[in-house]
Amino acid sequence: MNKHLKCLFTISAILFMNLPSSCQNHSGSLKNNDSPSEKEGISSSSYEKPDTLTVAVTGDIMLGNTFPHDRLPANDGKNLFDDVRDLLKDADITCGNLEGTIATSGKPRKNPESPMAFMFMMPPRYTRHLTDAGFDFMGLANNHIYDFFDEAMSQTEENLEKAGLGYAGAKDPKGKTSHQEYFTKRFPLPGGDSILVGFSAFGHEDYSLRTRDTATVRRIINTLKKDLLCQIVILSFHGGREGSGARHLPYGSENFYGDERGFLRDFAHFAIDCGADVIYGHGPHVVRAIELYKDRFIAYSLGNFCTAGMGVKGLTGYAPLVRIRIDCNGRFIDGKIHSFLQQPMKGPKTDPSNLAAKEIAALTKEDIRDSVLDIAPDGKIFRKD
Repeated sequence: MNKHLKCLFTISAILFMNLPSSCQNHSGSLKNNDSPSEKEGISSSSYEKPDTLTVAVTGDIMLGNTFPHDRLPANDGKNLFDDVRDLLKDADITCGNLEGTIATSGKPRKNPESPMAFMFMMPPRYTRHLTDAGFDFMGLANNHIYDFFDEAMSQTEENLEKAGLGYAGAKDPKGKTSHQEYFTKRFPLPGGDSILVGFSAFGHEDYSLRTRDTATVRRIINTLKKDLLCQIVILSFHGGREGSGARHLPYGSENFYGDERGFLRDFAHFAIDCGADVIYGHGPHVVRAIELYKDRFIAYSLGNFCTAGMGVKGLTGYAPLVRIRIDCNGRFIDGKIHSFLQQPMKGPKTDPSNLAAKEIAALTKEDIRDSVLDIAPDGKIFRKD
């Protein structure tokens, strides 16, 4: 994928191999001559600073549903990412959470007659919408990847593989089928250099890697950093209670319909202590606070991003796209929360009122003690003086 290796959302690195001397734009130009420095309010001199990377992260993505009958967007979904495509593609690395399966068959895990039996199956041809939007990685550790048992889960991985998309996090609870625990990708840099990035994803169900399984969290990060020599590690997690009453980030446990979904602060801090660099969360279907911990960036929930008619009203319709800039050691520099609002079956649309950014700013003030981050009304993220 032809990405622009300049700088906005950057990923951390603990160096186990020689680091490139710079991380500049390897393509030499940006689409429509609209540079991220202009979009994000970063000065040209700051934008050209070497040794930085750009990463974009989003929340839940479910592009349409074919179960129990087709409920698909207009134009077969080709316009879902129209308002966000440039921001996604201009980032060096772009990640999201795939909230559902990409498959054609599988036995429903829940009773289809139940009003709470939400199950999602996207058509395989929709993988092109993800690649066209510039995504590099999809987290699969969530409560919908097993909607149709292992058959559809395995098909999802196969379809993402065919499309050239990275993925990780699913797990067969019966232990009969192996699934990918992590993904690595080498991103080209100028002068023939490159940087190796590792990805993984964790959730709260027995059919995903679990945030509470600290031994596995540590093992995967160690594998990526120490064995495979990834310079940067990005983790996705799915957790927390759901709905408009789940805006705040508690300390300790969270339960939702009998599921243990909490200890998310502990997970994020532990993962960074082990060597993770950027962590982005989702699951509550609303946004939550952001935090800087040991110079590493954490988004505790990015809510719904593109869920094709599901959860698009009120707070659940807030659809932020976060881009941060970090140095090549993974330390946060600055960034921006780009605010969008979902429209039914139309995807995220630009929100000039910046509601998502203002909500994240308010929650960060309330829920993160002694936060070192400032969030401006337009979404710019800075360290406090």
